[in-house]
Amino acid sequence: MNLIIHRGTHEIGGTCVEIATDETRISIDLGMPLSDPRDKAKKLKNFSLIGKTVPQLIGEGVLPKVSGLYWGVGKEKPVDAVFLSHPHQDHYGLFKYILKDIRIFLGEDTDKMLQAAEIFQGDRIGEHDDKVLLRDREPVSIGDIKVTPYLVDHSAYGAMAFLVEAEGKKVFYSGDFRGHGRKKSLFEKLLNDPPAGINVLMMEGTMMGRQQEDTWTEDELELEIANEARAHEGMKLFICSGQNVDRLVTFYRAAKRSDSVFVLDLYAANVLHELGRKSLPIPTNGFKDVKVLFTHHFMKRLSMYNMKNWYERWRPYEISPSALQRAGKKAFVMFRDSTTHEFEKTGIPKDSVLFYSMWSQYALEPSFEKTRAFLERHNIAFKELHTSGHAVLGDLKRFASAMDPETIVPIHTEYPDDYREHFGNKVHCLKDGENYSL
Repeated sequence: MNLIIHRGTHEIGGTCVEIATDETRISIDLGMPLSDPRDKAKKLKNFSLIGKTVPQLIGEGVLPKVSGLYWGVGKEKPVDAVFLSHPHQDHYGLFKYILKDIRIFLGEDTDKMLQAAEIFQGDRIGEHDDKVLLRDREPVSIGDIKVTPYLVDHSAYGAMAFLVEAEGKKVFYSGDFRGHGRKKSLFEKLLNDPPAGINVLMMEGTMMGRQQEDTWTEDELELEIANEARAHEGMKLFICSGQNVDRLVTFYRAAKRSDSVFVLDLYAANVLHELGRKSLPIPTNGFKDVKVLFTHHFMKRLSMYNMKNWYERWRPYEISPSALQRAGKKAFVMFRDSTTHEFEKTGIPKDSVLFYSMWSQYALEPSFEKTRAFLERHNIAFKELHTSGHAVLGDLKRFASAMDPETIVPIHTEYPDDYREHFGNKVHCLKDGENYSL
């Protein structure tokens, strides 16, 4: 069995892994890099890909050099299958360049998330009719390779790790995971019942260079948000990913602690609805303290996709801008910069606060300036309250100990050399594109 990390040995994001035998080749993830491969100081934006051919993108290092994976590059023997670990851009953002005839394997919840992202964000992953939906710990076979998915705790709902077996060897790809989320039971389950005989563990290390950061559990974050909310008399706005289900639940629970109505936007409400879990906080699941705010931006997108039913089904639970203004301090409201004018038209109560619950670096990008200006115009307090979707060092050590592999290969990290300090002589650092033979 041969293993190649095409991208991810020395960076976070843009992950792409290839595993091959003499008969079969599979690829795992094909993410959008977070920075320009030619200049790491520059953030790579989707618009920089527009109008460029696949050979150009390969030449610029945006697409990793994987033979038989892309359309537009000749008649190479196609990869036999592509696996997607979870619905974050840095793991699936380049899927639209994959040959449409290649079979795609992904989790059921990941598939639902991506369909919602396409409708609301215009984020297509390409034309892939041949999709196989994976279930936790139910193996699938592609040629002489067997792959078993494992659900893990991560900020992306339905995230999976993969055990890959072939030619008497076992490789475990951790994907992105953590042990302090609302699904931490999945982490403990894997530690208590790990697969045996792992030869190579590809283990993420996003937090390896951020070991001094405070990392709250979602329960601790909930209490902190509720405490801060009580200190402000006005409206409580919040920003988080509409796909971060754990965080939406955290904000709902904080709103409940504050005796406030919880207001979702159409995107988040539909993501939760499509997942089909009765425990998630949406009105159709009987949560009477949850409302849905209709905004022009998302209603226009749904109309464009001829999916008016995705907002009409929320009509009985709609909260109008005027009702939102009257609710004032008794409202926890999901906020997006596309709706600033609608909030301003309604009026912003005094002593309002915005909770920012995403990676801090995103708030430093130019795209956040519109929101920052909105906060300044209305004297809205800015509170950054977040916890990582990735494992802290202590949980990485527990994970590696439970897996007990022969070799640990760093991935999804900017600090691969630091692994040796914490995991000893089991660590083998690779370079992007280097072939590792088991």
